[in-house]
Amino acid sequence: MRTAARWMLALMLLAAPAAAQQRVGVHVDLDGPGAAGGPVITVSHVLEDPQLRELMKNGFAVALNFRLELWRTGGVFNELERTTTWNVGVVYDPDPYQKAYHIVRHNGKQTEDFGALPSLDSAEAVLARPYRVALAPAHAGAHYYYNVVLDVESLSASDLSELQRWLNGDVQPAVRGRGNLFSALKNGVGRLLSRVLGGAKRNYEATSATFVAPAR
Repeated sequence: MRTAARWMLALMLLAAPAAAQQRVGVHVDLDGPGAAGGPVITVSHVLEDPQLRELMKNGFAVALNFRLELWRTGGVFNELERTTTWNVGVVYDPDPYQKAYHIVRHNGKQTEDFGALPSLDSAEAVLARPYRVALAPAHAGAHYYYNVVLDVESLSASDLSELQRWLNGDVQPAVRGRGNLFSALKNGVGRLLSRVLGGAKRNYEATSATFVAPAR
């Protein structure tokens, strides 16, 4: 019964309007002349979306997937010179002795654990901290700009173990004998199912001002 209620909640949240998404912002700012130290990325109001808040309270994780692109201008077309990515995960621990939010950032080289955060506001404050990315231009004197893309989703289609933990006990026997539900997530129907359960992916994008790369 409790699992069925979670299904209904997820479906209602998917259908509900998400006006708070309009407040979400991602920004890429140049730091110093020619962005010599790399740009600074900030995000704001990511967790204000009521859909994400309710889904987290019901066992879903939120993934923030960043991609920063360095573009060189000039000629007929702009040229994508370099890219880098990093990920931030937000999970709510409903344990009565915890009731805390956990944030982890991974950039491919190191993982930062921001510990147990007592409230959504404190988690939002951590996400809003400026984050410098060491992505510098290679050609002195050339004109460049940065473009940052942020995808926010409450459940990755490839995260089968998370779904399996959520679908415990009540649902699994109901689908027994009708094929493997978890292997179905590998196809298009499974990806659609994960979007229904976790809500649609949100996409945000921002571009910096054009700058001239300094001499090294």
